[in-house]
Amino acid sequence: MSSSGSKPERGLNPRQKRFVEEYLLCGDPAAAAEAAGYSPVTAAAQGERLLRTPEVQRYRRERERKLFEAVGVTHAWIGRRLVEIVDRCMQATPHYARNPETKQREPDGTWEFDPAGAMRALHELEEHIRSLSPEDEEKFSFEDWLAEQQEGSRL
Repeated sequence: MSSSGSKPERGLNPRQKRFVEEYLLCGDPAAAAEAAGYSPVTAAAQGERLLRTPEVQRYRRERERKLFEAVGVTHAWIGRRLVEIVDRCMQATPHYARNPETKQREPDGTWEFDPAGAMRALHELEEHIRSLSPEDEEKFSFEDWLAEQQEGSRL
């Protein structure tokens, strides 16, 4: 029995694995189900059902992790990019206005930044940190990394 006590865990059949592979390519459950060999008439319902299946979800996460690792996307990489986004959003940039005399865009003496982008990136960073498994936390110490970055960061 599974840890939830409901059904015994079982492996995926080849068609379910193919569904996951196709879904990772296209992101459309119906198209992935049809490409995996499910009936075009029921593909949409089958695709949605498969995405809710715990075994399919586990296999999908495993495949995504392998794909990310293959291209160098790690928890540390994601954390660094989110901090970079926050830094860039918080950088004050000159505001430009059209000068009617020169008909050019010129700085008007005010500065602006992107607070909404910074807040969104901070939210994503918080969610990312919460998602780290204990093994990932050992490999990626965000606090240590952030301390190293403080010199050039506006955080």
